[in-house]
Amino acid sequence: MATVPETSPRPAPVAPLIEGPTVRLRALREDDVPALVENCRDEATRRFVPVPLDYTPDDALTYLHHTVPDGWRDGTNHVFAVADTDDDALLGTVGLHAFRATTADVGINIGPAARGRGIGTAACLLLIDYAVEGLGMRTLYWQAYVGNHASLALARRLGFTFRAELPDFASLRGDPVDVWLLSLRAGDGADPGAAGDGGAAGDGADGGPARPAAPGEAPREKL
Repeated sequence: MATVPETSPRPAPVAPLIEGPTVRLRALREDDVPALVENCRDEATRRFVPVPLDYTPDDALTYLHHTVPDGWRDGTNHVFAVADTDDDALLGTVGLHAFRATTADVGINIGPAARGRGIGTAACLLLIDYAVEGLGMRTLYWQAYVGNHASLALARRLGFTFRAELPDFASLRGDPVDVWLLSLRAGDGADPGAAGDGGAAGDGADGGPARPAAPGEAPREKL
């Protein structure tokens, strides 16, 4: 009788390095864990992102070693670290989530120390270019919990168009949450000169359910 050879899990693709003038998108590393923990313990982040309220280094390691590589491996999430081009320090995370035929959802979570400096705008512009030029996405979606005005403002600066307010479309720690839905078609006008992030916490998607899973959260389909 023939024996079936043992197989090991398929290695996850490595996140490509994407360089911009002020930020770079790269793979997450273990030395990012302290910054991940600090970002996810921020009050605004916990308000709009379904991370554990007592976010720990173990949560960050689970995200780093399981959630993120699993997403790259099975094609459900493409999550990047957002890093400073000067010292490569972690500023936040950004990614694509809920892939469909030619669409995906954008998610971003910029830490409190990096807000208001245009970091979210710069990171999203790189991600949008990767999605459209690299992956052939035709439409990107942005979802934010109602009340996350910083996220809404960032999406609009990037050229996203408001589409709807969806009652009870998401949940935050078991409670229903209304969601603002926006979209951006390939070729529509993001403003590369847009200044500031409005202090965006969470995401467009990282503040609601359709984004790359937040650090420490299991990946989920659809927002």
